[in-house]
Amino acid sequence: RGGHDVRGEEREPLDTETLREIVERKKDGIEAYAVCGYFSVRNPDHELRAAEIIRQMTGGPVVCGHELSLRLDAVKRAATTILNAHLIPVIQHLIDSVKRVFLRNRITAPLMIVRGDGSLMGAPAIMNRPIETILSGPAASVIGARFLLQQEGAVEDAVIVDIGGTTTDMALLRNGHPCLNLEGARIGSWQTNVQAIDIRTIGLGGDSQVALDYDGNLRVGPKRIVPMAFLGAEHPEIEAELERIRGRCDHLPLHSAPDFWVAWGKNPEGHEEKTGRRILDSLGKGPRSLLQLSEAADLGMTDVQREMARLEKKGLVQHCGITPTDFLHANGTFAAWNRGTALLALQILCDRHRISLPALREKLAEAMERKIGLQILDLVLAEQVHLHRDQAGCDVYSLFWDHCFSREKRSDHVRFQISMKDRLVGIGAPAHAFLPPVAQKLGTSVTVPFHAGVANAIGAITGAVAMTDEALIRPVQGRFRLHSSQGVEVFAGLEEATVRGRDLLAAVIREKARAAGAGDVEVTLEEKEHWATSRTGESIFMEKRLIARAIGSPRLEPSRMLLGVSDRSSDDQ
Repeated sequence: RGGHDVRGEEREPLDTETLREIVERKKDGIEAYAVCGYFSVRNPDHELRAAEIIRQMTGGPVVCGHELSLRLDAVKRAATTILNAHLIPVIQHLIDSVKRVFLRNRITAPLMIVRGDGSLMGAPAIMNRPIETILSGPAASVIGARFLLQQEGAVEDAVIVDIGGTTTDMALLRNGHPCLNLEGARIGSWQTNVQAIDIRTIGLGGDSQVALDYDGNLRVGPKRIVPMAFLGAEHPEIEAELERIRGRCDHLPLHSAPDFWVAWGKNPEGHEEKTGRRILDSLGKGPRSLLQLSEAADLGMTDVQREMARLEKKGLVQHCGITPTDFLHANGTFAAWNRGTALLALQILCDRHRISLPALREKLAEAMERKIGLQILDLVLAEQVHLHRDQAGCDVYSLFWDHCFSREKRSDHVRFQISMKDRLVGIGAPAHAFLPPVAQKLGTSVTVPFHAGVANAIGAITGAVAMTDEALIRPVQGRFRLHSSQGVEVFAGLEEATVRGRDLLAAVIREKARAAGAGDVEVTLEEKEHWATSRTGESIFMEKRLIARAIGSPRLEPSRMLLGVSDRSSDDQ
């Protein structure tokens, strides 16, 4: 029992006796603790006291809800804190492994980790706040793209589009700064209060599976598979099998695309039934096509595909097939691996569906342009008018989108064209190949920086430590109550409360930034007053919000976190 009300006043006393009993009874096997109280953002006293009791009794890591979020909504704050506690052992294991690598290689630089808002935080600080690293990969790409634009003197409003192997991530740049998700980042079905860059993600990338259905409609993604070009580079012997498949195309089922499979993970001796064992034994000799597996298992291809889906779900095999990367190899745009195997696989697909390779390329190009382009429009429209295409329910509206991204020659009397103000900034290895036609369909320009392929790494090394904290001043019975992460204080006048709030926030945020790994820290304060009007027209003061922001470059000094870590190479992951 315990908690406060919206004014920060104690609703009922904290039941420390029951808390101690529960901790004593359940502490064995618990690796981290989450403490959440009602309206702790108005008064964190009970959370702080409970956390101190848990630390004294267990010595384990404890994180309070008000430390992760200053926003109201006890349910979201509790979900955020609980998820954070689950991640603490994971991040600790990861950081310990990295620290051992640092030691072996005599690296003494501080270990910094990217947060979901694109800023950096030192490893010691992030070990208690791992949830703040969600979406850090896409966030690093956005920060890297911004840095590359700064080098070209062109920071402005833009849409950052990061095309990777599995997904395409998009974010808005406004006045040179990435837009944040005001609702908080989402993890699966869990809505959190974690501040992160507002990123739109779709299951489409260079390694997305490309397939044709019975009607010749092309589908790309969201499943990620191994490109045939890469498989051919690792195993050139598959070319002979592809030639055999092509020679038997007319006698194979339509759905038997030139797919291959490779063994993945540990072979579970004695844990598979006869069919699965035959397939795994065959894969133990190297990559096998669907045709080869059908012959080895003495089953039809449909049955083999069903069995492969089961084995893949168990993590025992990996699917290899046609991807956008193979198209890039075939047309000479990308030449990292085996062009011959990519071209053979595409020719088999074309032969089975009675379609030319140029026509197949057109289908893929339209599918990629449509998926990426419509998601970009969704992102921009949602920002401006909170409109989504699937909410329109209008035939003309649907026709508009269809016409804008179709590559077919049309003789319609009405033509549609999009003109978008924001330019596109492409990053990721395939961006130069797929984004220019998307920009053309959207009626805008596109920039692909010279180092676009490594924007993610650039973002990680050019980011800064940035922290934010807030305080709230509200009138209560002729006095003014200051709510902060340090507790509640009451003052006779607004100016007195404001001065105290400024001084308190500046000191707290500076210390937080230093603890997060910042060197020289620059602090800025922002004040927002909220007034209402009475029925008689009088102005009524409602509240004043003080917002402190601290920013600084990482403190470049030998990392003390490496001291006392043993060099156990067997623990490396």
